[in-house]
Amino acid sequence: MGAQQRPTESLGFSPVLLVPDPVRAAPGPFRLFTSGSALLRFADGLNGFRSIWPERLGDEHADLVAAFFGVLQDWIASADHNSIQAGPGVSQTLDRHIKELIMSGFVVGARERFLLLVGGIDAKPESWRIVDVKIQPAVLVRIAGVAGNGFGPAVAAGDERRAGP
Repeated sequence: MGAQQRPTESLGFSPVLLVPDPVRAAPGPFRLFTSGSALLRFADGLNGFRSIWPERLGDEHADLVAAFFGVLQDWIASADHNSIQAGPGVSQTLDRHIKELIMSGFVVGARERFLLLVGGIDAKPESWRIVDVKIQPAVLVRIAGVAGNGFGPAVAAGDERRAGP
């Protein structure tokens, strides 16, 4: 065995790594999602996802975020994760969680990253699509002109908790 060769490489194995795909674009900005069906369509065909949690969450908000990511994780772990036909139940459940997050002052964003799976027995790199899903606190504002006239609703219809004067 040569000085540079690892013991596993002599058996036809090498470490398995995920590395950025040099021919694909770097990760772009996060897209906002307000429905479960839109998020499932975006995530369709993924190889994995990464959940990004907001910092300094209270217990109530941590439970909301955990419930949302739990549904998404269950969908990905299921045999139907590469199909948006996994059932309207998943989409409706995600809709409900996204609405609860929005009403609590959070937004849901996602972006895709392309990696290469390299190493192992097969020397041929394999493309992997990863989706980063991020929950981010948001500040809702009402945009108004000089005369104080608003340019549109700043909150979801029927939410008097956030409605301004």
